[in-house]
Amino acid sequence: MFLHGPSGSGKSTLLGLIAGTLDCQQGMIEIAGTKASTLSRSQRDKFRADHIGTIFQSFNLLPYLSPIENVTLGCEFSKKRKQSITSQSKTLEQEAKLLLTELGIDEHTQQRSVAELSIGQQQRVAAARAFIGRPEIIIADEPTSALDADSRDGFIKLLFNQAAVYSASILFVSHDKSLAPLFNRQLSLSELNQGAQYAN
Repeated sequence: MFLHGPSGSGKSTLLGLIAGTLDCQQGMIEIAGTKASTLSRSQRDKFRADHIGTIFQSFNLLPYLSPIENVTLGCEFSKKRKQSITSQSKTLEQEAKLLLTELGIDEHTQQRSVAELSIGQQQRVAAARAFIGRPEIIIADEPTSALDADSRDGFIKLLFNQAAVYSASILFVSHDKSLAPLFNRQLSLSELNQGAQYAN
C-alpha cells in the first residue's frame, strides 16, 4: 500500500503507532491478527522485532560493517526470525547473501564496508535487512527520496518482487504523489485527517 501526505500530515506519527514506538491513545491497532495497541511497551518491542521489517529514510546502516553483517543484524533481536531461517538448514549469513544477491548486490560488493557503497547500493542493503527472517510487514519510510526517477522505480519493483517471494505486505510512505501509479492501493493521509475531522 502507498500512503502519501505532505509534511505535517501525520505520516511519522502513524508509522510510530503501527511500529509500536508510540502509545495509542484512542482506538485500536491490529496487526497480523494481534491487537498491538493493547500490548505493553516491551511486548510491542518484541512484536515489532518479530513481525515488522523497516527500511528507514536514512537507511540506519552501520558504516564500518559489511552488507552481510548489516543484514544479519535484522535478526539479532528476534528469535522467531532467526528460527525461520535456521529451520530451513541455513545460516543467517547464507540467507543474507541470498537476499543481497536477489536485490542486486554482487558477491564482491557484499564483502566491502557499507561506507564504500553508493546510495542505491546502501538502499538495497537496508531492504535486505528488512526482509531477512520473513517478517509479515515491511514499512518503507521515504526510502527513495535520494534517488533519481529511474533508480527509484527500479528499486520499488525490486521491493515488490521480494515481497511476493517472502509473502510480505509493504506499507510504503512518501510525500511524492507521482509514485501512486506504481501501487495497486493508495491512501491519502490528508483525506483521512479530513474525514476524522468531519466525524468529530
